[in-house]
Amino acid sequence: MRNAATDLNASRAKATTQPRRVRTRFRQKYDAGEIPARVAHGTGANAIAWRVDPSALDASAYLPLFIDGLKETKHPYRLLAVRGGIELTRACGERALLDALPRSVLPMKEALGTGDMAVTAVALELLREFVKVSPSIGEALVPYYRNLLPALNALKDVSDVYVSLVNLTDCRSWREPHRRSRVTDDASDVADDVDRFPSREIVGCGRSKRNIGSLVRATLRALERRGGADALVNIKYQIPTYQSCVRCE
Repeated sequence: MRNAATDLNASRAKATTQPRRVRTRFRQKYDAGEIPARVAHGTGANAIAWRVDPSALDASAYLPLFIDGLKETKHPYRLLAVRGGIELTRACGERALLDALPRSVLPMKEALGTGDMAVTAVALELLREFVKVSPSIGEALVPYYRNLLPALNALKDVSDVYVSLVNLTDCRSWREPHRRSRVTDDASDVADDVDRFPSREIVGCGRSKRNIGSLVRATLRALERRGGADALVNIKYQIPTYQSCVRCE
């Protein structure tokens, strides 16, 4: 009979399993010259340049492509997909993002469920960018929790698997002993720091390290805060052990 320890060990094993690589539609479109962005050399890490103002792009067509590209781990595809997805989300506006959501859910679900923690981490980053746009985006995501959240249930309490997000060309994931913060516990959680202080270290001693469990909890809390009255009950339906962030604020 399975118990909580067995489930957590299985989650840790999945979190460090190297998944099969796939050739994404994003890579195919980029190789064909159909993605209007390129790496901006000489301007620092994680910088891209657009051939077209991203606010002028059809978000319903391009955003699902960039999300599909989150599954890439090779340069320059990973950098372009992650930064392009974030910048397009910020630029396209509330109405365009609402229109793009239905087509964006499936590639987001696939990225969250790859089993590659470097991919999961950037998908979580983009999902938080979605809900930052406006409360209406957070509320529009609630019906899609059943698609997006099951993959996170197994990772919420994985505290010893880390990824690097400072340089997006680094797509490692690794395991090391978890170090609890001196000033926070799981009730207020370092995950909140992802929302409030996005450039600050979350766990560990290097700025490049991100604890996958903390990233998951930060995303769940962002969804609850911005998802309206129905967010919490729908999160708990998919992740029964989730604790509301309302008591943490």
